[in-house]
Amino acid sequence: MGAIIKTIPGRRATNLDRRIKRHVIGESHSFFVVTQPGYENLCRQELENLSRDLAFDPPVKGGVAFSGRLPDLYDANLHLRTAGRVLMRLAAFKATGFSRLEKLIRESDWSLYLPPGAMARIHVTSHHSRLYHTRAVAQRFEENLAGYWSDLGIQPEPREDQTLHVRLVDDRVTLSLDGSGPNLYRRGLKTHAVRAPLRETLAALILKIAGYRPDRPLVDPMCGAGTFSLEAALMAKSIPPGLHRSFAFMQWPAFRPAQWNHLCKLAESRIKTLDQPVIRASDIDGAACARLAQCVAQNDLDDAIRVETRDFFDLRPEGVADRPGLVVFNPPFGRRLRPEAEVADLYRRIALKLRRDFKGWRGALLVPDRNLAHSLNLPLKPYDLEHGGLKLTLLAGRL
Repeated sequence: MGAIIKTIPGRRATNLDRRIKRHVIGESHSFFVVTQPGYENLCRQELENLSRDLAFDPPVKGGVAFSGRLPDLYDANLHLRTAGRVLMRLAAFKATGFSRLEKLIRESDWSLYLPPGAMARIHVTSHHSRLYHTRAVAQRFEENLAGYWSDLGIQPEPREDQTLHVRLVDDRVTLSLDGSGPNLYRRGLKTHAVRAPLRETLAALILKIAGYRPDRPLVDPMCGAGTFSLEAALMAKSIPPGLHRSFAFMQWPAFRPAQWNHLCKLAESRIKTLDQPVIRASDIDGAACARLAQCVAQNDLDDAIRVETRDFFDLRPEGVADRPGLVVFNPPFGRRLRPEAEVADLYRRIALKLRRDFKGWRGALLVPDRNLAHSLNLPLKPYDLEHGGLKLTLLAGRL
């Protein structure tokens, strides 16, 4: 994609709706799905399960690039479990100086993509480029975008729900419009909070790495806010993670509510009702369990999750499940548990309990330190993950 987004013929083209249908709705676009570095293949598998018509670009670190139509953007936001956000590529071009950058910004037909007058937030990154001052680049976008709207007689207004990503690498500029808005880990389910929560997208990724099967029991014995249990319930019931929230693309001029509603109704028709809960969430913190139980009830997940207050070290697997499944942990560490000696002792106790009582089960244990993970002597494979700037190790496999 070498050209800038649609430029303005003469001064301003007429009949905006017709141009939107032709250039935005009627054309294929390039999209980029942001996901956990190193696990792009899992995100791509999710996309492939959504549609066979997508064309994928060569693999890149930190995401999956594909081509499709606008409904594919809707579907990706609605269904992807491991993705952080979905961007629509608007343009790619070379710029070594501000004069060319400003010219291309001012001549672009932003009304095809942004709500009238929208002053989108500008997020700039620059690597190995002569335009290295990210704040100066952002300022040029802000000034020229404001000028664009003013020339149309439209008052520019800040829009926190719209973000334009500007990426410069080796003097090449890539412009992308964020179609998601708030990060996709915000499912719209949880109203309760705990300290240092696990992001839902990372929880979904861990469940996939660990080989979670919705037809098998899942035990979440240090559930805290219940992120693992809630994500597993969405999977078990085939509930799309984006069904209970809104997205930035809903404010775009090209958005068609009827098309979106059709996709949601189709997804809702596939939601399952379970005969009995297959997920057992528990914690020693009774207040946390009460909050999670309320969340489960409010979101009609009672048929998937059973919540109870219980100490993991008193738990016997035969008392909660009729066959082996997956036991998954995000034990307290970092801000929630100090000093390091306490963390190491807790993990060693968990490892001993797993070796003794959970033979034949699959396990997934999130550990804050690679050396600590190695010292636990568990027959589980290590995986490197990142969360909130922390480098973590996931131990996953069969016990």
